[in-house]
Amino acid sequence: MKILLINTNRYTSPPVPPIGLEYLAAGLERAGHESRLLDLCFEADAAGVLAAAVDDFKPQVAGVTIRNIDTALCQNNVFFLDEIAEFVRLLESAGVPVIEGGAGFGFAPRAVLDYTGASWGVEGPGEAALPRLLERLEQEKIPRGEIIDGWSCPPDPELSVSGRGRMVDYPKYLKNGGIAGFETQKGCFGECTYCAERCRRVIFRKTERVVDEIRALAVRGVADFHLCDAEFNQELSFCHRFAGDLANEGLEIGWTLYLKAVPADQRLFELLSASGAYLVTLSLPSGPDGLKRAGMMADAARENGIRLAVDYLCGFPGQSPDQVRRDLDELRTAEPDTVGLNCFIRLYPGLPLTRQILADESLRPGLTGSLTDNDSLLRPVFFSSITLEQLTALVAGDPLFRIEGFDRKTNYERVK
Repeated sequence: MKILLINTNRYTSPPVPPIGLEYLAAGLERAGHESRLLDLCFEADAAGVLAAAVDDFKPQVAGVTIRNIDTALCQNNVFFLDEIAEFVRLLESAGVPVIEGGAGFGFAPRAVLDYTGASWGVEGPGEAALPRLLERLEQEKIPRGEIIDGWSCPPDPELSVSGRGRMVDYPKYLKNGGIAGFETQKGCFGECTYCAERCRRVIFRKTERVVDEIRALAVRGVADFHLCDAEFNQELSFCHRFAGDLANEGLEIGWTLYLKAVPADQRLFELLSASGAYLVTLSLPSGPDGLKRAGMMADAARENGIRLAVDYLCGFPGQSPDQVRRDLDELRTAEPDTVGLNCFIRLYPGLPLTRQILADESLRPGLTGSLTDNDSLLRPVFFSSITLEQLTALVAGDPLFRIEGFDRKTNYERVK
């Protein structure tokens, strides 16, 4: 089949290359389907460009990626689904049925599909699931509204994506402040009650294939990379193997990544440094165990010439300003390079923390955003047990801390 893969992410602070579509294209090519990638990120007349691409390519189906529902920040929030719904309407009215997927789609698949009016969806990895769906479409009539479980149809760890860079204009992204992404795995073992990516099976890629992919982009002049895994250190032995393989390749690149507090050891930081990693962001919900690890990881990072950023989330039910103050004092002691603070927790449907908050009437004053006609929580609703004014007072102008939602900078932009 002919499928037009469309990047609808037009948020440019910073712009993010659509690596998921490059992975999908590799899976489609292996399965014998014909694909073309249409990137709407920088287009002034995105609807016009989309209509022209449909007229020229004449796809039988369109694959629309939804990276995010919104910016997930309470301050200066940007909602993306209305524009995406317009793109879907344009395609469907032109006789091109739409299959949706992407990380944002996976946060609330049924609600997103209904809101945008697309024909079908793929929740989770699509490299194998999307070709199978296309094969079914060639053989049978599939009812509108069906959502395929990509986690039950995992991608081949050996899938080669070494052709990256042919379908995306990386120089334009780099010129506008973006960096190239890559994945070593999908899913997350974590059980964080507030996270939409919690409790997913983890699918590790072959480290050799990931290195091939990075090499292919490096040959094209890409030297700065960001790891797009939920958290890199799901399994320490895999981390050691990948970082060691990348270091042995000897590529002149730099890369950034996210880690959770455990597991990690000194060897990990040594290998990360040898492989070109220059920034680690440590994801920390509030609490003493994570803060203790922050100091240990900051020391290990410094010893290996790696800068450390911390993303600190607070405002959980029952948490007081005094508890947050103690946490900030601990973070000052750890001496990371920068700390991003967020006291507003984005509520997603079905998560344990969401259920707890919505079931407790005493917590309703801590909500920001409307619940009226918003059972799916597509329109952003946030919770915090402390106010922005209280958090600002606790920071007291300390330049170590940045309250998220105002400068819209990523950690790699901040440390540079």
